[in-house]
Amino acid sequence: MVEGYGRRNYKQDFIKYLVYSHASLLECLSQLEMIDQLYDISEIRPLKEKYEILGAKIYTFIKYVEKEWR
Repeated sequence: MVEGYGRRNYKQDFIKYLVYSHASLLECLSQLEMIDQLYDISEIRPLKEKYEILGAKIYTFIKYVEKEWR
């Protein structure tokens, strides 16, 4: 996240970094979903829920930056 913070002065770069971060999170969530379907691991579902919450926060922040960032 430090890399993205360094780009905060350049709005479009910062947004691009946030979008990449969100895409990476979605990819990880997809992998967790696959693991959940293949194996009976009790820790996966709570982890998926946390990733979904984080994904929603990143998405909301992207929208904020697009509209409100200097």
